[in-house]
This record gives sequence, structure tokens and C-alpha cells, in this order.
Amino acid sequence: MTSRTLLVGALLVALAAGVSRAEEINPVVGKAGEFTLREADLDRLIDALPAEAQQQLRKNPEQRALLTREILQTRAVAMIARKEGFDRKPEVRERLGYFVDDFLAREYLTKVVIAGVKVSDAELRAYYQEHAKDFVMPEQAMVRHIFIGIADAADSQAKAAARTKAEGVLERLNKGEDFAAVAAEASEDTESAKEGGLLGAITPGQTNSEEFEKAVFALKAGEVSSLVESSFGYHIVKVDERKEKRTLPFDEVKETLRTRLQDEAEQNRLREFIDGAAKQAGVELPVTGEKQPGGEK
Repeated sequence: MTSRTLLVGALLVALAAGVSRAEEINPVVGKAGEFTLREADLDRLIDALPAEAQQQLRKNPEQRALLTREILQTRAVAMIARKEGFDRKPEVRERLGYFVDDFLAREYLTKVVIAGVKVSDAELRAYYQEHAKDFVMPEQAMVRHIFIGIADAADSQAKAAARTKAEGVLERLNKGEDFAAVAAEASEDTESAKEGGLLGAITPGQTNSEEFEKAVFALKAGEVSSLVESSFGYHIVKVDERKEKRTLPFDEVKETLRTRLQDEAEQNRLREFIDGAAKQAGVELPVTGEKQPGGEK
């Protein structure tokens, strides 16, 4: 065997190994006629989808397989349509032109027009300082209550009976019974009673009872009130947790602000660019009484 034969053989082995490695790195996921869909092709298609759809497809192999099947089936039908000249029909070409224009415009706007729009940390901080009042969190209390109601037309005897019942409940609590358990058994607010009397987080001005609210914000975390009379009846209030009024620090709201201001900046840039493009192209629209982008009112 000559040295030349040995060299050619070695090259063929190396080439075969290279092809094998390429197949491993970017494997074929499906074929339709001469069309081959590889892993990287599918990934690029998925990258172009909305974020939520991307997450589902990356987490769920079954969804990914369904998308692969759909792509290949669509390609198979399109191949038949092209073979029969369907894509050359005037009405089809016209609609294809609209689809192409729409896709091209959206891609250009996303990847060119707003690609460089960035909100700096300095802009975020300036906004935060100018809108400081928007980041003030009012005091808040996580509240439970036990409610004994008084009907609107209740006479003095009925009111006295309701108060006696409420006092009995309060006495049980003062003797050490668990508030949530007593609320579940005795409270006439059936909805909150299911959750041990839990009403949730309350901020000043949120309720329609001044007496109730005053009692809530007079309590510290873990404390239980005495009887609180409102226009609805009697309440016994417990505060599970208190949060004092505070201003959210910049670092805590920074990323939320970035998302909001980035979106606003992108929308402003899009409107500016589209209006300019329409004006440059001499876009004309029927007069409707409203000023149209790129045209006159």
C-alpha cells in the first residue's frame, strides 16, 4: 500500500469522524423531501416566538415534538403547492407580499429601530427621585376578626343579645383559646370564618368603618382588641403582622422601573420612527377628522 493511499484513507476516516461529530452537535430532528430540519434550525424558530411560548417548548419535549411535526407537515404541503404553481397565482402572490412586508417591518422595528434603546441607571434614579411619592408604601396590618352582626331593624333587646354573645367570645379568647379556632366556630362573617377570621392586609382608608380601622391600627402585631362596635355589629380584631409606612428603596424597585421605562422608551421610539417613515413615504389615508401619521388632518 502506497503512502498516497494511506493519506487518502486517513482523510476519509477524518471526514467521516467530522460528519459524525457534526451530527452529534446539530442532529437532524426531521425531514420533508429534500428539506432537513436540524436542532439548531428548530432552536432559531423557537427563539423568534413570544417568551411564554419559548418557555413551554423548552420545558416540554412533547410540545417541541408537536412543533417539529407541524413545521414538517407545513413544509410538505407547501412543497406540493409550489410544485403545482399555486404560489404563482396573482391573488396568492399579492397576499404573500403582505405577509412578507409585515414580517420584514416587524423584524426591522425590533432588531434595528429599538435594538439600541436602553434606559440607563442614571435615568432610572432620576425618575425615582422625581416620583418619590409613588414609592411610599402606607402602613399595613394583616388582620383577623370575629364578627357578631346586628340587623338594621334590631331592637334594643336584640342588640343587647348580640353584645352578650360577643362578650362571651372575647372572654374565651382572654382565657387563652386560639383566635383562628374561635373565629371558625363563632364568627358570623362566614367567608372569613373559613380561614380563621382572616381578612388579609388592610391599609388606612381601605375599610368603610372608621371604628374598625381605628381599632386595627391601635394594635401591635399579635394583639387582640376589646369589643369594637361598628354600624354592622361587634368585632373582635387581631393583628397578625404590622408593616409601618415606608418608602421603597431604589434598589428594590430598580428592575421593575427598568421594565416600565424601557417599554415606554421603545414605544416612543417606535411611534417616532413609524410616523417619520409614513411621512417620508407620503402615506395618504382617507380623511376621518383625525390627523393621520405621515399625512395631513
